[in-house]
Amino acid sequence: MFKIKLNSSKGLNSDDKIILVDTNEPDELAEKINLKNITEIIDHHHISEKIKYMSNVKSQIEKVGAAATLVAERYKNSNIEISKNATILLYYGIVSNTMNFNANTTTDRDKVMANWLKENANEELEQKTQKIFKEKSVIHNSLSLREEMDMECRNENLKINWSMGQLELVNVNDFINKNKQIIINVMKQIKDERNIEFLSVNCIDILNGYTVIIPMDKKTQKILTDTLKLEFKNDCANISKIITRKEISEKIWKKYGK
Repeated sequence: MFKIKLNSSKGLNSDDKIILVDTNEPDELAEKINLKNITEIIDHHHISEKIKYMSNVKSQIEKVGAAATLVAERYKNSNIEISKNATILLYYGIVSNTMNFNANTTTDRDKVMANWLKENANEELEQKTQKIFKEKSVIHNSLSLREEMDMECRNENLKINWSMGQLELVNVNDFINKNKQIIINVMKQIKDERNIEFLSVNCIDILNGYTVIIPMDKKTQKILTDTLKLEFKNDCANISKIITRKEISEKIWKKYGK
C-alpha cells in the first residue's frame, strides 16, 4: 500500500551486529543470524531461558502491547528525527500487535506512541487500518496460510511440546467455515515435520472483536480446556473478546513452565 521495500536477513554479512526486535527466542531466528552477533534485544514477550545466558546482550523487555511502541519511544525520548517510512511501519506495528487497540495487552504507552506517530506521518493512517486488515485476510493457498499462521517453533521452556499459531483476520467465522480443514491439515504437517505434539491456532477477528481457537486434535483441546477453562463446540472454542496468543502463552507457561 505504501510501496515500502524491506531488506531480508539474506543480506546480512557474517560480522554484522544485530538488534532483535519483537522476539527474544533464539530458536525463532533465521539460520543466517549468528547469535554471537546479537548486541541488544527489544521485546515485550515472556523472557526466554536461553537469553539469560547471553550476558553480553543488552535487553529491554517490557510489558507493553507492541515492541514497536518501545522503538517509537526511543525516537521520541531521544529527539531523533524519524523518517516517514519508519513512522508508517511503527504505527501499523502497534496497531497490528494490539489488535487495533482492542487486545487486553494494550497499554497507555501504546496509545500515546500511536498518536505521536500519527502526528508525525502527515498522512491519514487511521483511515487505512480497515483496508489493511481486510488485505491480510486474503489467504491464497495452504503455503501462504502456513506463513500467516506463524507457528514454526515450539518453546523449549515448557514441560509439554506445544506451539500455537495466530491468524489476524476479518470475518473469522466465515474464514473458518471455508478453511478449517486446511488449517488442521497444515498443523498436522508441522507436527510431522517438527515433532510437535500439541498444536493450535488462535484466530482473531480484529474488526469485530472476537476469537476462535482451533486445536489440532482432542489432546490439544484438553490442554486448552484445562489451562483456559474453555468450552469447545465442533472442535472450536469461541471467545466473545479478543485474546492474544501472547496472553494464552503466559497461561500455558504458568501451568506447564519448567
